[in-house]
Amino acid sequence: MRIIAPEEITTAVEELAVRASIDLPGDVEEALACAEEAENSPLARYALRMLVENARLARRERLPLCQDTGTFHLFIDLGEGTALPHGCAEAADEGLRRATAYVPLRSSLVDDPLFARPDRGNNTPVLIHAGEGGPAGRARLSLMAKGGGSENAAQLFMLLPGEGEGGVEKVVLEAVRAKGAHACPPLIVGVGVGSDAAGAIEMALRCLLRTLGSRHPRKALAALEERLLHAVNATGIGAAGLGGDITALDVHIEEAPTHMASLPVGVALCCHSLRRCHVEV
Repeated sequence: MRIIAPEEITTAVEELAVRASIDLPGDVEEALACAEEAENSPLARYALRMLVENARLARRERLPLCQDTGTFHLFIDLGEGTALPHGCAEAADEGLRRATAYVPLRSSLVDDPLFARPDRGNNTPVLIHAGEGGPAGRARLSLMAKGGGSENAAQLFMLLPGEGEGGVEKVVLEAVRAKGAHACPPLIVGVGVGSDAAGAIEMALRCLLRTLGSRHPRKALAALEERLLHAVNATGIGAAGLGGDITALDVHIEEAPTHMASLPVGVALCCHSLRRCHVEV
């Protein structure tokens, strides 16, 4: 059994946080450029062009992609024969402290959320999601920085089983119409179906790690992803909420077993600045 060293986690989180904050992933940048080509609204096309230019400037000048540096989520997928060390959370936090000072990043997290709300000064804690599925003898670490505007647009719906596929479509569109314009579109929409309330939201978050343009291996869910993408774009919210043809770059769905009396649906909206990257340790 290999126990991943805390120092490996610290180093990986520091490198991932720096890279995610200043270097928009290639699939996201390409999707924004394609959206600009496909968009018919002059205002929305201008907004998309500015988003592509912002990504290029951030990479060239090594500056944060957005002033909202976000909440950092670390997804750890352990491979066979690997385990996390004692102090994993503190090791991840130390990596983020270093990245915050190095870039530098604005500190976005506060303590005492109901009252004084003092800024923590270093963007910690990292929110850790541990699971399986990494390569044998190693672990896959995926870090995502999610801004507050898009986080405020997340929603959980506890449907009845009989509402089925149509119910899922209805609530996803409800979530987009209610808060999509405030989440800095064009959006990436993650939908988690099944598990329990907490699991549905976590699946929706994990959807945002998938490559844009990819489709679920289950044909029925792949078809639903396509229908929802078309329906979301038909809302006309458009880039920056200015109206237009492209409200979302993609919709991804994941599913899990659930209770016979339940149909949980988590919806996670991410802004155009989908800051995520991966490494194996």
